[in-house]
Parts: sequence; C-alpha cells; structure tokens
Amino acid sequence: MNTIGIDHNLNRERIRKLLIIGVIGSALTGIGDFLVGYGEQVSADTNGLDEMLMANALNLSDAQLIWGGLLGVIGLFLEGLACFAIYRLMADSSQKYAHIYRASIFGYIWLAPVGCHMNVGLMNYAYKRLLLLDTAVAAEAANVMIRAFCVSLWILLIALWLPGMIIQFKAFAKGYTPYPASAKWFSVLIGMWPALIIAAIVGPNSALGGGIGTMFLSFGNLFMFGGLLVTLPDQKQFEEFEASLPTSSGDEAHK
Repeated sequence: MNTIGIDHNLNRERIRKLLIIGVIGSALTGIGDFLVGYGEQVSADTNGLDEMLMANALNLSDAQLIWGGLLGVIGLFLEGLACFAIYRLMADSSQKYAHIYRASIFGYIWLAPVGCHMNVGLMNYAYKRLLLLDTAVAAEAANVMIRAFCVSLWILLIALWLPGMIIQFKAFAKGYTPYPASAKWFSVLIGMWPALIIAAIVGPNSALGGGIGTMFLSFGNLFMFGGLLVTLPDQKQFEEFEASLPTSSGDEAHK
C-alpha cells in the first residue's frame, strides 16, 4: 500500500491533532459561509438555480464576500487535511476502503475550497455589480456563470466526495477503526440537518436564515470532527485494536 509518507497510521496523538484541525477548519468555513449567506433576499424570482444562489447579492457587502470567501477557502482546506485522521483510522484494517477514502480527500481539497466555495462569493460579487448597471445583463451573466462554470464542478465534487462519506460510514460500522460501530453516525450527512431546520424555522429569505442555511455543510463537518474528537478512544484501546490486526492488513482479515 502506498503510505504517502505516513509511517504509522494508528498514531493516536496525530489523529487527535488532525481532528482538532478539522474542528477549527469547520468553524472557519462556517463563519465564511455565514458571511456569504447573511443578506436578506431581495430578488422576487427564485425559481431558477441562479436566482436562488444570488437572491440576496445586493444586501451582501464587498467585505462579506471577500472575507467570507477567504475564510471558507482556508477552512475547507483544513477540513480536507483533517480527513486524513479518518483515513489513518481505517488504513491498517482495510486498504481498499482507505484507497477510496484517500481519493475522496484529494478531490475535496482540489475542488471544495476554490471551485465550490470561493466561486460562489465571486459570482455574487460580479452579479451585484452587474445588477446595478443592467438587470437583464446581470440575469444572463448569472445564468451562464452557474451553468457553464459551476454546475460541472459541483457534480464532480459530489461524485468524488459522496463515495468517501459512504466508505467512512461503512468503515466505522464494520469495525475497521478503534471506535465503536456507533461512531458511524458522526457524519456530515447527518450533522448538516440542524442548520437546515433552523434556517427553515427562522425564515430562509431572511438575513439570519440565509446565513444559517448557507452553513449547513459546515454544521455537518463540525458535528463529524467534534464528535470523533470527543469520543476518541484512549491509548489502550488503540493498542488493543492494533494488536488485533494481522501482520498483513486487508479486508479479508475482517471477513
């Protein structure tokens, strides 16, 4: 197995530090998301994807868009690095799962920060400026930017990221990590729902509702990294788990 420079996967202290980085990264991304989303909706037509994403553009200050974009880029990059904690947890038990999960991490680091976060802030900035000049031109530009430059990146990110989430769930469920099987529920796909529910209650068209709703994936990541950090098994449990592994690790050892 190509270890990409990792000499001891089940190093508890390194895993703990990576999970802390994940919590910090999730908080930074959440702040960035909130800044980009915190603006009352002013566009009446939100039937299309472009209108929905940019309905509050006029109420977003330049500082919000710039700092929201930068904080999100930094936070998402840290989240991607922190996912190597989960990679380390499963790598000695299942090389197949670890390879798939590692590819998902690389896809996340490659696409999420700039391709799928910064570009939303950039599009809102450009749309806001164009809207002040000509609403028809702004609408046409928004349509082209979303469909020509963004949708393909979002689809590619989901195609790379979602398999990693599935692998993570299965690795915890099958006992491929020192955690109990219940740790499988520390997932982005579960942790994101409180933000969506709160946003719906507050009002998705309000500034606060828009800000909270935009944070839904950050909520999910904070739930995942925070939950794994709080429930991190102690050193003895790590050693017992490592001692139970055969000399040559692989999926067949757990069949």
